[in-house]
Amino acid sequence: MIFNILYIICFLVLCVLLHLNMHKYLHILQQSFYHTTDMLNNIKSSKLVKLKGYDIVLFIIAISSIFVKSVTISYILILVYIIILVFAIRNTIKNKKVEKKKFVITNRIKIIYSFCYSILLVVCILLYYTNIKYALCIFSIYSISSLIIVAFSNVLSLPLIHLLNYRYIKEARNIIKAHKDLKIIGITGSYGKTSTKNIIYEVLKEKYNTVMTPKSYNTTLGVTKTIREEIKSYTEVFVCEMGASRLGDIRKICKIVKPDISVITSIGMQHLSTFYNIENIIKEKFNIVKMSNKKAAFVLNMDNDYIRNNYVSYVDGREVIKYSLREYEKNYVKNIVMNENGSKFDVVINNETINIETKLLGIHNIYNILCAIIIAKKLGMEKDEIRRAVKKINPIEHRLELKHINNILILDDSFNSNPEGSSSAIKCLNMFKDRYKVLVTPGMVELGKEEKILNKKLGNIATSCDFVILEKSNVSEYVKEGMEEKNYENYVVVDSINKVFELLSKIKIEHENLIALIENDLPDCYL
Repeated sequence: MIFNILYIICFLVLCVLLHLNMHKYLHILQQSFYHTTDMLNNIKSSKLVKLKGYDIVLFIIAISSIFVKSVTISYILILVYIIILVFAIRNTIKNKKVEKKKFVITNRIKIIYSFCYSILLVVCILLYYTNIKYALCIFSIYSISSLIIVAFSNVLSLPLIHLLNYRYIKEARNIIKAHKDLKIIGITGSYGKTSTKNIIYEVLKEKYNTVMTPKSYNTTLGVTKTIREEIKSYTEVFVCEMGASRLGDIRKICKIVKPDISVITSIGMQHLSTFYNIENIIKEKFNIVKMSNKKAAFVLNMDNDYIRNNYVSYVDGREVIKYSLREYEKNYVKNIVMNENGSKFDVVINNETINIETKLLGIHNIYNILCAIIIAKKLGMEKDEIRRAVKKINPIEHRLELKHINNILILDDSFNSNPEGSSSAIKCLNMFKDRYKVLVTPGMVELGKEEKILNKKLGNIATSCDFVILEKSNVSEYVKEGMEEKNYENYVVVDSINKVFELLSKIKIEHENLIALIENDLPDCYL
């Protein structure tokens, strides 16, 4: 009886360890849009799940306890097991990474959590009536058993999730249908859509009562939640970001909201692990055109080759508003100047020039502002209203955000590492002519078969900087190869972000005018 109580205590402490690991895997699941296969692929590619010393030792002790007959040795094993558990819990908490993209406890996460603990409870009850030591053996390998529990829980919860989602989506559709005068702006793209959405919102709210999908709420359920909670009878404009990680995602969102103005910011090599090829990405992004209102206008970035070469076959004679940084289009930008205070440039809309000042940096933000101004003019805003609104916009966190860390000037682009965004960020860095320019990056992920080629290209582009700090990752070797192709030697490879800042502090001593670009978009599951 005493032994059973002790083993139950062991198991309860083990549950704390399982909880910490389930929390980590649920976070990855959330970032993988609740697709179990994507979660497992992300974990596999990042080599996150591997047997640790604690797993092995706990498993050996649990196995030994089954065969040991000596009471004294059994007590010692239990004591050692609990001590190791405490150290494993302490180590897990201590080594927890700072979450760049916060884990949100949504209703769906709560449901999956309940399934996780139900599975845990059922297994424990079954094993308790045979031998509770077997439960300790199974769950001692906590890094793997917690992953299996999360994966199964996600699958088992799907019928209930679909039932609840159907009700919420139907309610969101009814809200939109009842709101006859609401102007809907749909935004999609391989990259740049969140920044573009935020800037459009900031400009339009100067004149109109405007709602946007918050943060990265760009899935069907994110849009649904925003409509149900934020759209009121007095809302005039809804700025809706539409994300897609696989074919059909945009179509699902457009069945809820049919845009009056549709924006495609870019098309490129993004999410190739789920789209497989660029043809599928093009098809998916142009679904926003197919699914828009019949009288919708389409605002398209003509400096993107995939958009420029494919838009004609999708727009079907409807209104197309093209924009570019080059003068060959009616809507373009000229006279760009950037410094530590932000950017200045002139926007030309159908031969009308608007002088713009903004705190934002980066060529991609100039694209975003140009797009926002086109939409503002389309909806009837005046030049002064637009100029005033753009000047107020603050930099978006982790997207070419200029800040001082440890007395070092940092260009923080840690949420925007993709082929186009990385190139734009390095161009922005190189516009600081009077400074010693350092690039910090681990490379780019989620690029499928193109991962090696595109990271080598990043390495080629990185050679324009004065120095490169390469944070070791699954793809950093490709960036290194790209730099070595150009016979570039001013780089170093480090193991962690902490060592990055140690090195930057040393460089700062030699180069007082240092500026460092942090170009790093590894989701939390890769860190």
